[in-house]
Amino acid sequence: MKRIALSLLLIFVILGCAAKNDNAFQSHYKMGLAYLNTDKDYMAIREFEKALKYKPNDAKTHYAIATFYLKHNKLLKAQKYLERAIELDPSNSDYHNAYASTLASLGNVEKAVKQWKIVLEDPGYPNHGMIYYNMGYSLYGKGRYDRALEYFKRAVEINPRFISPYMYMYRIYKSWEEHDKAIDILKKALKRNPVFLPAKLELGKYYYNQNKYEQSAKVMEEIIELQPDSEEAKTAASYLKKMGLYYE
Repeated sequence: MKRIALSLLLIFVILGCAAKNDNAFQSHYKMGLAYLNTDKDYMAIREFEKALKYKPNDAKTHYAIATFYLKHNKLLKAQKYLERAIELDPSNSDYHNAYASTLASLGNVEKAVKQWKIVLEDPGYPNHGMIYYNMGYSLYGKGRYDRALEYFKRAVEINPRFISPYMYMYRIYKSWEEHDKAIDILKKALKRNPVFLPAKLELGKYYYNQNKYEQSAKVMEEIIELQPDSEEAKTAASYLKKMGLYYE
């Protein structure tokens, strides 16, 4: 009977310690989250590190620390904690996405793309279009236009109203001197968003360079009417002056 009583007492002690540790962990972790988006975010890292003393293998705490370092542009430190978070919870798409973005910022685009592809395998991830855009944008920055174009196309297939991929597709076709395709992309973008000034300005410039001054002037005047104080309007006015149409 004494052995049974001692065994039960030991179990209760262990359970009590576990509960105490869990409470301490939760307290430090939640306090860290509370500090993270304040001007005292340096306190967050202290709380997260204290939380790890109670649960060193908690993936979300490693991810939270990585978020702190990303906020301060300390990419190598963020990379370390993201890798550990993924090791502990490899099915978490948010971790893979953050890791991919970090790798891309560090210049390791190929490895970043592999991580984004893991995210795309998750049917429940809310924004595949943005993932394809991020892949295209990273590859575009490295001059890998063929592959970038492929991903930009996928981005607008998923979300046709997502304008940024259209602009990069336009730039790619323009760099290849495939002007008809470039202009077709601009027109598709403006069909989705008729008041998107960067696309309208590029269209106006294209008409001007093709000596289609009447069409160019029409587009430039529309830009000024839409947002007269914008930078695009200032540029549009300068083109109108070149065409002998003083505009104020």
